[in-house]
Amino acid sequence: MKSWPFLNPAAGSPAVRNPERPAVIVPTQAIDADQLAAECHAAAATGIVDAIEWRIDPLLSGVSGAAQSGVQESAHTLAEAPLRLLPSALPAGLPILLTVRTGFEGGQVEITEDDYAEVVRALIAGAAEVVAAGGDADSGLVDRADSGAQAVPAAVDVEIDRVQSRGLIASAREAGLPVVASHHNFAATDSVDRLLATFTAMSEAGADIAKVAMMPQTPADVLRLLEATTAADASLPASVLGISMGPLGRTSRIMGADFGSCATFAQIGAASAPGQIDAVVLAGILDRITG
Repeated sequence: MKSWPFLNPAAGSPAVRNPERPAVIVPTQAIDADQLAAECHAAAATGIVDAIEWRIDPLLSGVSGAAQSGVQESAHTLAEAPLRLLPSALPAGLPILLTVRTGFEGGQVEITEDDYAEVVRALIAGAAEVVAAGGDADSGLVDRADSGAQAVPAAVDVEIDRVQSRGLIASAREAGLPVVASHHNFAATDSVDRLLATFTAMSEAGADIAKVAMMPQTPADVLRLLEATTAADASLPASVLGISMGPLGRTSRIMGADFGSCATFAQIGAASAPGQIDAVVLAGILDRITG
């Protein structure tokens, strides 16, 4: 298992203290500054969370749906909403993964390929300004390019199946932002060969983390996901994350690190994907099995 590559040493989170422990990431789907700040602070206060994924597709969907004039919101305008809220997340001290989960992959915003690319590019540019400014002084999050530290305030998710994904990953890397490349299948589990090809494409595109999430129909599907994750971890430079969703997939969320996964997603409050385990329960299990 390689490490989750954007942690905040100043936060002293469990994966910082214990490299054998996968990072625990919790989602928020906050749509206003107060909710975002409260949920990020609540996650940090537990002392068991290493990073937060901010699923901004509900916010984008709300902004788009609020336009009643018949004029479609521009993709750049859509991106402005989460960028205005991002500073509210930083004082909690945990790195923020900005994720636009599209309807193509089970998310809440229906968006064209071109608009997706424009939104993500705007997010990259806006988040990079936060990084260039040195992060938030109270959070301990700093610009790793200036200080040599490994923590930055934000990272970005890029769906690898989007037409412009490679260009988006390149843009994020140029801006100094870590990238999670992702691929989701909510209907079935891809073959081992296809999963390995997906992991490889993500790594070759320059992603820091290659993430796949599959929906198992049988226990054998979970084994296939774990097999591919192990092989990808052994053969690729990127950190990898393999998730088998739903009740059948809980092994991948609890024991995934033994098969190469650098992190696991858990929930505090509402889950963002089927099968997420309560973060406090999962952290207790991880602490016991990793020492």
